[in-house]
Amino acid sequence: MRFKNSLKELKKALQNFEESLNINVSIYPENIKDSIESGQIQKFEFNIELLWKTIKFFLFEEEGIDEGSPKGVIKKCFNLGLLDYEDFENLIRMIDDRNYLSHVYKKEMYQGILKRLPVYLKLMKEVAIVLDQRDRKVGEADKKID
Repeated sequence: MRFKNSLKELKKALQNFEESLNINVSIYPENIKDSIESGQIQKFEFNIELLWKTIKFFLFEEEGIDEGSPKGVIKKCFNLGLLDYEDFENLIRMIDDRNYLSHVYKKEMYQGILKRLPVYLKLMKEVAIVLDQRDRKVGEADKKID
């Protein structure tokens, strides 16, 4: 049940993240632009956290796998065939970027991560779709058993 609730929240959060990335920051003065970009980074951090925890709940509830770390969760998801290698690498990079943002602040790194946010959003949405489809298949199989 935690998985379904988390997936629902993830979809809403991803929509909100996407809306924030659609803001044309170039039309604003530098201080407003900086605030908007900081909000986009914060939404990224929130969404990657929600994504890996949603995958964690999925792994536990649907596969019986109990994994506690973000990278371990992503690796288990890859091992189940839910991700291709490129997506696996990009998800690991997302987690690394989130960690860098939490521990180190360098303007160049911050700007690099900002540029990757649209790619990260796309991948997070794709993973949410895969989880949703997998959940629907499990639900259909459960109905056939009943």
